[in-house]
Amino acid sequence: MSRLLMTMLAPLLFLMAAIAAPAGHAQTAGEVSSPASFVDVCADKSKERGRLRFCDEYFVQGLGAGADPVLYLRDRITVLRSQHEAAAEAKYESFLTAIYLTAFLAIATMVLVAADRRIPGLARWSTVTVSAALLVLIAAVAVDWLGKYRAEHSAQVEFGLLRDEIEVEAAQRIARGEQVTTDDVRKWTARMHEIGRRFAGHFSEGSATPDFDRFEQDN
Repeated sequence: MSRLLMTMLAPLLFLMAAIAAPAGHAQTAGEVSSPASFVDVCADKSKERGRLRFCDEYFVQGLGAGADPVLYLRDRITVLRSQHEAAAEAKYESFLTAIYLTAFLAIATMVLVAADRRIPGLARWSTVTVSAALLVLIAAVAVDWLGKYRAEHSAQVEFGLLRDEIEVEAAQRIARGEQVTTDDVRKWTARMHEIGRRFAGHFSEGSATPDFDRFEQDN
């Protein structure tokens, strides 16, 4: 009786083992194919920069061909941000130079006019008037440089925030085993265009003189 029972149960046990094996294999495969953390993939870049940073390899591994728009937008935004950062520094230095020049001319004019008693009254007032006009001109140029600096710095900050947004949202997609969607790309591209248009508006409003070199084709 016992032998007969074992004979009847053997096929059932074999069938159960055959069903359980693929499930265990699938679970193991799922564990192996789980996305790697960007902390591990981008360890070299993070060490080089001294802080946690995303890298192209992470998005390529996690998204495959779907990483192309992410890589392009990251590269384009990084270039634009660097250009705005360099331009902001240059314009702020020009602003400080104009301020120092204004202060120097103002002090020098007052000292010279007050010290030289041989200058007749009319000539003295003429000198003061010309100096005042020059000071006003330099002050206007200083304000112009300040407006340009603010526009450049604002765009620099906004592009940095947009890059962070793209990286974090793409990383969330990778962690969930999803792909970047067309809506994601459209949203990011629209935001990039908004920042560009906003910069152009702020730059033109804050500048009384044209700066054609800032909008060369390679920018």
